[in-house]
Amino acid sequence: MAVAIVLFVLGFIWSSWHKDLLPPERFVVARGASAHQIAQQLRRQGLIWHPWTFLIWVKLHGKTNIRPGVYSISRSLGGLQILRVLRAGPPLVRVTFPEGWTSKQMAALLDSKDVTSGADFLAAVGKNKREGFLFPDTYFFEQGLAPSQVIDRMVQRFHEKEPKDMMAQAKALHVSYLQIVTMASLVEREARVPQERPIIAGVFYNRLRKHWRLESCATVEYALGGWKPQLTYKDLDVSSPYNTYRHMGLPPGPICNPGAAALEAAVHPASTDMMFFVADGGGTHRFSKYYSEHLAAQGVTVKHRANGNAEQ
Repeated sequence: MAVAIVLFVLGFIWSSWHKDLLPPERFVVARGASAHQIAQQLRRQGLIWHPWTFLIWVKLHGKTNIRPGVYSISRSLGGLQILRVLRAGPPLVRVTFPEGWTSKQMAALLDSKDVTSGADFLAAVGKNKREGFLFPDTYFFEQGLAPSQVIDRMVQRFHEKEPKDMMAQAKALHVSYLQIVTMASLVEREARVPQERPIIAGVFYNRLRKHWRLESCATVEYALGGWKPQLTYKDLDVSSPYNTYRHMGLPPGPICNPGAAALEAAVHPASTDMMFFVADGGGTHRFSKYYSEHLAAQGVTVKHRANGNAEQ
């Protein structure tokens, strides 16, 4: 009898020590899962020995605060400790979205961090027309969220960060609320230095007032499905309502998700008589009032670029 007890104790010690050496187990609590389902899943994954012991702890402490999500649970934890982990909630994941990213880029990052399904996120963004309203910032998300939860957080942040007079300014500028966000997305993709954002916005508004095509290379890149270091003249002919070289006015919607500075520039553009701008190859732009000046500026720029490339 004494030998059996010793063997049992040694076995228990070895088992506990062995479990400490194993990596944490990924455990998912599905939304709406019952305590019984959670207990069974814990048993199947080898995190507890008996489901009923976990259910006793749930009975004593309540399942109400068990939060759905993705957990990393150490195999050395007991049933009560696991319950405390599940009631504390899943760990938060830091996710940073740079200004000017598209929802497609955001979806890939969210998917890679197990925050939500990238495909489902993209589908929800498209269905609800949220491109442009997903505010680029640093977020702390739980894993295993529904796409709508992620989108709602980002849209809420957008409304918190948008200029307070955005609606009024849209009316004053004779554009809709959506169009001013679209303008901000163009500014975000075209500008390379902060001081040029309001000027670029001013140029685009000037061209809209004169019923000129905007001829924004950024809209062509969006139509092509990705950003390119340099466009060709063939690219400028792509058939898409987003191609502002072929279509008048603003594109149908935002081409990226603009940050606060781009929104501010779109809402408060510079008062300027400039009508053209062209990248100078050094990160800034040359602005021109007259087409002849613009051609001269392009001539300076083209010397530094390969034949067949186009520049605004």
